[in-house]
Amino acid sequence: MKFKSETEFREVLRDYNVREGYELLLPKNENCRITAVCKNGCNWRIHASLIMGGPTFQIKTIKGEHTRAKSHVNKLANYKYLAKRIESIVRDNSDIKIDQLKNLITRKCAVEVSKWKIIRAKKTALQKIRGVDNLQYELLWDYCETVLQFNPNSKFVIRRKEDYDPPTFDKMYFSLQAMKNSLLSGCRPIIGLDGCFLKTVPGGQLLVAIGRDGNDNMIPIALAVVQVENRENWTWFLRELLDDIGGLGENMWTFISDIQKGLIEEGAY
Repeated sequence: MKFKSETEFREVLRDYNVREGYELLLPKNENCRITAVCKNGCNWRIHASLIMGGPTFQIKTIKGEHTRAKSHVNKLANYKYLAKRIESIVRDNSDIKIDQLKNLITRKCAVEVSKWKIIRAKKTALQKIRGVDNLQYELLWDYCETVLQFNPNSKFVIRRKEDYDPPTFDKMYFSLQAMKNSLLSGCRPIIGLDGCFLKTVPGGQLLVAIGRDGNDNMIPIALAVVQVENRENWTWFLRELLDDIGGLGENMWTFISDIQKGLIEEGAY
């Protein structure tokens, strides 16, 4: 058998032996050649190496057989291996319980693993699916510039905590030109304000301004991501909004809210 790379061969070798219930020792464990034998002392042995300098990896010899009983406890089934096995399951249902994952792994991989290893595997799978939050925040500035390039006259405002080293994301306002056009051309001069929690690891809250058109359809106008819902952040959000759609002296607006935190105090905006 041939494999695209040494990495692929390692993955297949690990998966095969986990499923079969055997652990391995690697007398030769190099980038150009790998030799594996059974840890339990059986005469099973496999050797693979690069072809013509690589990168294709090929099995050169495989002989013997496993003569010991299979085991359902296998150190080869580490959290990285398990994360790959459950990635599709977690992608379809990110809220799946750890006990359910444990049962699925037992049936799918024929291996018993600890609860903590499954927790770590699920976390690794979610990171691969969603990406690492810190790296995603670093891409915000490039994302905004790309959106502005294809949506002229849209508005993005990013604030960061300058007293942190390196500077850390604080809050963000964004509104697309199409959203603003919908308000100015087809909506009543009434704007609803609301906020909700963001159920992510970094947390925070989402502030939103919504309009209604002639058919009573809700039209999003602008959104902001902030750390907490308070007067300071609502004031900042509304000032950016009025600067965007035209404030006092240009257009007159009526605001409606359900006594959001920070808007209770008179004159919040």
